[in-house]
Amino acid sequence: MRLKICGLTQTGDIEILRGLPVDFVGLWHGIDGGHANLSLAELSRLAAAARAAREPAGRLEPVLVTFLNTVAPLCRAVDESGVRWVQLHGFQTPALVHALRGALPAGTRIVKVLHVRGERCVERPVIRAYETAGVDCFLMDTVAADGRVGSTGQPLDAATTLSLVQEVNRPFFLAGGISADNHAVHQAAILDERFFGIDVDSNARDADRRLCPARIAAISRRWTSCGPTTARPTTAGAKTIEQRGGDHGQRVR
Repeated sequence: MRLKICGLTQTGDIEILRGLPVDFVGLWHGIDGGHANLSLAELSRLAAAARAAREPAGRLEPVLVTFLNTVAPLCRAVDESGVRWVQLHGFQTPALVHALRGALPAGTRIVKVLHVRGERCVERPVIRAYETAGVDCFLMDTVAADGRVGSTGQPLDAATTLSLVQEVNRPFFLAGGISADNHAVHQAAILDERFFGIDVDSNARDADRRLCPARIAAISRRWTSCGPTTARPTTAGAKTIEQRGGDHGQRVR
């Protein structure tokens, strides 16, 4: 299981995560008004710090998390920051994914968020189109009652999530109120061979919204424990996405 901590804003955050069982760090850019939004220069600085901190464990891969929905600014952000994982967290279309697939450097992974609001997923009708366009991985996250997306702390509906899991043909992250106490709710999804990891923001922090190593360690421990929800080897999905070697002609099946 991979663990992604989202919403980092300073190099001190990178230092806090050094040595913790964290694989990915989410860096916001192009999320106007977002509490963790970074300028392009800040994105580049934090991405470089994450890459520098990931040796020798091979962790702390920076991920661009963005609402940007046109090719040119997305490519510029990738080129200048050097990130190789792009999380399309808005309502970007399959057509944009297709255009990005041809424009981004070889080896870039595209993660598309599937927005879950109660029992409904906005992108459900076009999941297959996203896969055909070149999405490498999905991330299932909650839309709050007031329409907010991203870092809402609101839990996913387990039944809706499982129904989405049964439709996708790509590895997937789970997000939305992930904590040390709710892994059992998603037992069936976790046991799916495409389960890739979890994405955490709100519950990785203390009351002052500072990253809390104890909380992060507890989340990792519970979700990767030897209990019935995770008693299986590394997922086939995890192996597939990381062994593709940038050959986008080989789709994840």
